[in-house]
Amino acid sequence: MNKSIKRNNTTLAMTVFLLGIFMGALDSGIISPARGVIASSLNISESASIWMVTIYTLTYAVSMPITGKLADRLGRKKIYIICIIIFTIGSLLCWVSDVLNNYNFLLVSRLIQALGGGGIMPIATAYIGASFPLEKRGTALGFVGSIYGIATVIGPTLGTAILSLAGNNNWGYLFLLNVPVSLIILLLAFRLEENKNKSKPKKMDILGAGVLSVLIATLMYALTNLQFHNFLTSIKSAHVWPFLVSALVALPLFIAIEKNAKDPILDLKFFTNSQIVITLTLSFLAGCGLMGTVFLPQFGENVLRLKSGTGGYIVTVFALFTGISAPIGGKFIDKYSVKILLLFGFSFTILGSLYQSFVTSNYPSLSNLVIGIILMGVGMGFTMGTPINYLMMSLVKPNEISIGQSTASLFRSIGVAISPNLLVNFVSQAGEELPRAINEVLPKITSIGNPITFGKTLPTEIISKFQKADVTTIYSTVRDLSNSMLIELQNAYVNNPNVNFIQMKTQYMNALEQSKSVIESTYQLTLNKGYANLFIGTAIIALIGFILSLFIKDRKKTK
Repeated sequence: MNKSIKRNNTTLAMTVFLLGIFMGALDSGIISPARGVIASSLNISESASIWMVTIYTLTYAVSMPITGKLADRLGRKKIYIICIIIFTIGSLLCWVSDVLNNYNFLLVSRLIQALGGGGIMPIATAYIGASFPLEKRGTALGFVGSIYGIATVIGPTLGTAILSLAGNNNWGYLFLLNVPVSLIILLLAFRLEENKNKSKPKKMDILGAGVLSVLIATLMYALTNLQFHNFLTSIKSAHVWPFLVSALVALPLFIAIEKNAKDPILDLKFFTNSQIVITLTLSFLAGCGLMGTVFLPQFGENVLRLKSGTGGYIVTVFALFTGISAPIGGKFIDKYSVKILLLFGFSFTILGSLYQSFVTSNYPSLSNLVIGIILMGVGMGFTMGTPINYLMMSLVKPNEISIGQSTASLFRSIGVAISPNLLVNFVSQAGEELPRAINEVLPKITSIGNPITFGKTLPTEIISKFQKADVTTIYSTVRDLSNSMLIELQNAYVNNPNVNFIQMKTQYMNALEQSKSVIESTYQLTLNKGYANLFIGTAIIALIGFILSLFIKDRKKTK
């Protein structure tokens, strides 16, 4: 490992790799708000549209360990440049798919994008970490964590902004944005010094790479489709159990191949080192915690009674504090301890999550929401990438830094795949409670009982209307449903001289109008109970991370 890289080359390296990290992390989330727009434009179903995200996620995960290993063998600069070129070609082709109006072309383009994108983060982290002396490594990796955290969180918000400016018919600009940034990276990257293992590489473990690709792809696909709130039914799905079985078959085969490989694609000794196992588990937990923040915009909209889709700035506040705290955490590592930083980080995440759960959910206000976001943002900045990357770099051999970073990133990706399906259960349960909760606060019709009932016997289409409503539209949804149900009820009393149905309907609708604030508050607090449980789940994940961090042997002064 070259420790004498000049200051100007170090600055150049930071520019090249931070730009790449920002672009790569941004692209993984920027498509989220556009999926519906793209599906509509290409005239494809909702179920088919998910593949534009899934194919990127799967290929990205498969690409990471392979490009990491190639970087350690052939040179980080060389493989990084190749990854950027592949990513650029894929991005350009994604834009072309908009011009051609062809969904299959888009899927192939997304696959090409992910092949290049999978190598950007781990190689960039390895190069930056290896380029700085030990006493400055934490600070350098702190900037990596900051850029990655900001880009990941604001990706969906930026995607929405681009669509607003370019128009829904020009969704290809989401991808075309990558091309000029990539060209700048390439122009600068060719001036970098090479950074690689100088020993002669052994025979490439091609068979191991192939089996590992199958293992990762099948496992990630199964976990992405597994619904934990409906586990027994979900695991029987053709999109889950065959892929879980495939992964279980591939695992022992992969282990057998790696034991006999001269230069294994993934060093199995990683998993016999307790400190590396703890680090990889922490990376997995950090991925789970990151996806817990995905629900912040919806939670904030419900807390502040905003229209659905208008709470993007809430994520921006979170990203701001994540971005500020990550480099501060890096400096803390250089001066004090990576272990203590992790303990601080998980503590902030626990406090922030519990604050949102017990305070903001029950006493919704902007000030409470912001306090919780700040605590969670600082916690994420302290734990997300910097300390884990630092630990992994200090635990592996110098000629395995890139594959070490790739393995940590892979475990984080598995956490990202699992946690949404796990945490969304809490919000779904609250959604199922909404009709019953609102039914209890509806005005009663004393003359004929209470025929306006939003209970469990509601038709599917009416339940669907409740689920699509938000705190700003729930009253109009209830009013329209009440009106339609009263019209249907009128036929039963049209010949009853004892019931003036027109007068009764007028009185009921007036009473309903007076109950507007109660209905909205009931909706808000019922849904907040679901979010409260979600944040408790996030706090439990962080607590597990806190406990594991206690067992870390601080390696601040270890070469």
